[in-house]
Amino acid sequence: METEPGKRINIRYKCRLDDGRVYLVGEHNTFEFVVGTGRVPPTLEQGLMGMAQGDHRVIRVPGAEANLFPFPLGSHFAFSTGRAPGVAYDFGPGAGGDVSLSLPGRTRDYREPLPAGQDVFFEVEMLAVEER
Repeated sequence: METEPGKRINIRYKCRLDDGRVYLVGEHNTFEFVVGTGRVPPTLEQGLMGMAQGDHRVIRVPGAEANLFPFPLGSHFAFSTGRAPGVAYDFGPGAGGDVSLSLPGRTRDYREPLPAGQDVFFEVEMLAVEER
């Protein structure tokens, strides 16, 4: 069965920018929706048409539409997997309130929201296509 308007589909996706940064959306980066209901950017929906279970595609979504995708709360781009300059810091409870703890040698990912206006590449795997 192929993707067409009115079908319920389930996709696994990974998003990246043109420069290779990957959008971290969580462990189960899947999304289920009915095609044609406006839940995803129009360009993404068009790119999913004709896909069957097990198919893979990379679909470029213009920056003007990318924010229409319902990314889960807490999603972010990790643009560096190296250590921050100097020492990494975490915050934890202290006797007088929150305190800064020095954690030498610990690596941290920098986080950044979806950059406005940048195209997003959705690497999609079609998990299921079903009648509604």
